[in-house]
Amino acid sequence: MLQTVTTNPTFDPALTFNTDAGFTLALSPDKKTFTATFGGLEVMINGTSAPPIVTRVFSFSIPLENVEPGQEIPFFVQGIAQLENGSNAHLVFTVNEQSTTAYLPPGSKDDDGALRDGFVHQMNYKATGAAEAKVTVFLLVNRDSKSGAGAYLNVSTIDTDITKH
Repeated sequence: MLQTVTTNPTFDPALTFNTDAGFTLALSPDKKTFTATFGGLEVMINGTSAPPIVTRVFSFSIPLENVEPGQEIPFFVQGIAQLENGSNAHLVFTVNEQSTTAYLPPGSKDDDGALRDGFVHQMNYKATGAAEAKVTVFLLVNRDSKSGAGAYLNVSTIDTDITKH
């Protein structure tokens, strides 16, 4: 069901917080969409001497203006998961008090049966009246400690369009 929005919801271009350098935020002129692009938000296990569990967390906060409680704002997390058999990856994506998880198993296949390593994960954030969108991404790759399986997971972009419900 589409919700009628009576205000003019936007993002404010001034980030109020971020935990890391190495990302850019492109905000549309109307302040309704943004793309956060990352140049190194990744985790990997490579070789038998590597630890069997590797994690990384990144957060940023962007002000929300005129967003009505209950309005849905879709967020899209895009990246790559290259996993050998015996390894796996998990992605946790949070906006304010709402979270979603994705399990990315090795050997994921497209509809045509071809192996794929790219992914897009969607979360529909339901606004609660918060003054900011506090965004956090948690990346995890792991394998059995006796395995030599490699694993790589990254997030390349986070996109949103406040006008699409």
